[in-house]
Amino acid sequence: MSVDHQNITAALAAFHAEVGTIEKTARAQYGSFADLSTVLSAVTPALSRNGLALVQTFDIDGDADVLVTTLYHTSGETITSRARLVRVEGSGGRQNPLHLWGGSVTYARRYTALALIGLAAGMDDDDGDIADPPKKVRVAPAAKVTPKKVEGWDSREHAEQALDLCGSGDELQAWAIKTKASGFQGLDRDELLEAFRERKAIVEEGAA
Repeated sequence: MSVDHQNITAALAAFHAEVGTIEKTARAQYGSFADLSTVLSAVTPALSRNGLALVQTFDIDGDADVLVTTLYHTSGETITSRARLVRVEGSGGRQNPLHLWGGSVTYARRYTALALIGLAAGMDDDDGDIADPPKKVRVAPAAKVTPKKVEGWDSREHAEQALDLCGSGDELQAWAIKTKASGFQGLDRDELLEAFRERKAIVEEGAA
């Protein structure tokens, strides 16, 4: 790594002057935000025009997985950050460990990439979805939902999180309508259906 960061700093300053607004195009359970693909699509062209490239890889630190984010400049100068990946536990141990790890990676990649290049893109709108969700979220009863106007979940992870918060038959029915509108296919659809059956059994047992 080069000790002199004069060239990469100048390039980063030029990038800041050029990069446009990062729009919040993705929808989470509690608001809109700029997801990873939106962030990368917005910043990559401006980075390239200024001789910069953002690369993210993995490393191991003891028992922890580490996300390594490096900003490269054509001069050979680099800036690097290392962030431990946080594994979010699912309630009841039901969620697929690979999906939990993938969710942690996606969030970490977005946060560290933006931090390294000195930008923000609606982080306050969605960090609670995965890190510290509200104790209870009321889902509109099915009778008030018009299926043709229902918007689907933006990801399987958010569908799973919402399912864990369903505590009544009406909430489960509303969740099923929203999930159907999401158009999940294959393994995602089958595993969500199985999770729905498990949650329904728990709700019915609690109501008995």
